[in-house]
Order: sequence, then structure tokens, then C-alpha cells
Amino acid sequence: MNVPSEDLERVKQALEEATSVFVITGAGISAESGVPTFRTAGGIWQQVDPMKVATPEAFAANPKKVWEFYNDRRVRLKQCAPNPGHEALARLERRKENMLILTQNVDSLHEDAGSERVIHIHGSIWEVRCMGCRKVTIHRETPIPELPPHCACGAILRPNVVWFGETISPIQCTLVERFLEQHPPQVTLVIGTEASFGYIISWAEETKRSDSLLVEINPGVTDLSGMADICLRSSSGEILPKIIS
Repeated sequence: MNVPSEDLERVKQALEEATSVFVITGAGISAESGVPTFRTAGGIWQQVDPMKVATPEAFAANPKKVWEFYNDRRVRLKQCAPNPGHEALARLERRKENMLILTQNVDSLHEDAGSERVIHIHGSIWEVRCMGCRKVTIHRETPIPELPPHCACGAILRPNVVWFGETISPIQCTLVERFLEQHPPQVTLVIGTEASFGYIISWAEETKRSDSLLVEINPGVTDLSGMADICLRSSSGEILPKIIS
């Protein structure tokens, strides 16, 4: 897509000068690595009923079926690698003492690219939580040989992701709020998300109140577009390497 060079230069300059940067990423950045999206045309939820595989009730009724769905996703994700967009953000993080990536994605592609300051607001598919002792652990064995998997305490493990009907972690929210309060960002990048969740809009609005340059990177118009100072209508894999040297 044709993105105005003056917009690219403005964002690039702002990033170079910024002492604090806040980044929000959604399914779009991972889709460029081959990760299936959920809500777009041909997405996962058009093929699978989320109420049967992504709710606490579905898990209670048939944990094996839910785990078969997540086991398949883990197998597919293991074949995916970070793309130039993930790598560009990792480069930027290494240069910025104050930078935070808030991702809606449950994959680990940001970390695989080298980013370390990442908050997974919807959890991680590579973590499991015990239904008994509640312990959360990393679990990257793929495929999982026994479904459903069990904790050492004997109870069933569940994917440590946020399902329909569940709320996002208040601890994660506090970390985001603390960052925005202590390090008001001069630049906020919102990348590859439809911004359909209220808290994404709310945090973007909060950065605007501190005079952050709000930049949307997305091929299409979203619920956030009218609020953004600059909209770069292209893929993150194309745009981010151009604005992050």
C-alpha cells in the first residue's frame, strides 16, 4: 500500500526522540507469521464455535475436547517464526529504557524475536494453570502426549488463556497502568488490532491525554482510527522496519 513518506518520517523521528514508547499489538502482526486469526474472514471462530472450546463451561463439560483444540493450535504455532515486524520492535526495545509491549496475542513471537518487556493481556498458550493448586507453569511440550494433561498434584491443567466469560488479569492491568503513569509515552503504536475491546481503546485514550503521538498501523480502518494522529495503512512487517532503523 502507498503510505505517505512524510508520515513515515514523522513517526520515525518521533520514535528516535522518544524516551518512553507504548506498543499495543493484535492478531494482525502474528498473522504475518502464519498464525490464524480469530474474527477475520476465514478465521478460527468461523470454523469452530468458541462456546464449545473457549469457555470455562466448555472445559468443565469436556476438557479433552478443549485440549484437542489447543493442542492443535500449539502444533501450528510451533511452526511459526517472528516476522520483520516483531524483530523491529525487539530492536527498538533494546534502545529504549522505557518501553512496554502489550499484546493481545497468546503466542510468544515477541519473545522469540528478543523482546523482554511484554504483557500478555489474554494469557499465553505456552502456559498452563492447575485447576487444583492453581500453580501457573510454562509448558512447551508439543504435541502434548496425554489429553487432558495433569499437574503433579493430580488435578487437570488448563491453558492459561483468557476465555469468553472471563476477565483479564487485574495484575496485568495494574502493570500497564503503572507504566503509563510512571513513564508517559511520547509515542504509542497500535499494531494489527481491530481495537474491539474497550480496554484497548481506554488505554489508547489515556496515552492521548498525556500528549502521546498515537500511531495506528493496520491495513484497514478500525474503531481506533478516528482517534489516531497518524494511520499507516499497510502491514506491520512492511512498516515497522521503515520507521525503526
